[in-house]
Amino acid sequence: DTWRIIHGIDEDFRPAEHGTTTLSDLLAMTDELIAKFSAFSGVIMESMTRTQAFHFLELGRRLERSLQIISLVKNCFIPMPEFPGPIFGTVLEVADSLMTYRARYLANRQLAAVLDLVLTDETNPRALAFQFVQLVEHVEQLPRDQTSPDYAAEQRLAMSLLHSVRLMDIQAIAEVHALGDHEPLERLTAEWESQLPKLAEAISHRYLVHAAPSHQLADISPQ
Repeated sequence: DTWRIIHGIDEDFRPAEHGTTTLSDLLAMTDELIAKFSAFSGVIMESMTRTQAFHFLELGRRLERSLQIISLVKNCFIPMPEFPGPIFGTVLEVADSLMTYRARYLANRQLAAVLDLVLTDETNPRALAFQFVQLVEHVEQLPRDQTSPDYAAEQRLAMSLLHSVRLMDIQAIAEVHALGDHEPLERLTAEWESQLPKLAEAISHRYLVHAAPSHQLADISPQ
């Protein structure tokens, strides 16, 4: 099933034999790509056994999505645009949260509400807090020495990320941000951007890097 979806994506994105590709063609292609990626994700979530491979796959996905959300917030809100209304809609659309926002807040778009839905809402699969919750849960499922009383480096990093977003005073940050003080939000995004690669590195170092000692050919004597 997964290979059928991947093959379909490959077939759809072969260059046209004749003529040029227009913007409307690209829009149709990207819409189709979204649908097929959603199908691919659905097959994985519904069919893949919850072994270590699944946890590593999910960790990679949550790390990548976290960085995408942070980049979205930074590029759209730091500094605060002069006319933020259209930007609010764009951020919600990119974060696939526009319908959720309308159901919760109607048409009244405010910075605090947008940041809450995109950053701190643990029930929103597209929010940063949701990614951090998932990171903590999947890190906990990785194999480790159960006799050790200490938390591993990846556990501490994942919990630190989750605590940082849970401790946010989103209303206060939005108020000062709208007045031109970008430091609180900028500091948080910089901290997340620094910590997420460290988490990825800690996981890779513990579970994925198995470097054997090197040997010079001259050191190997013929038998």
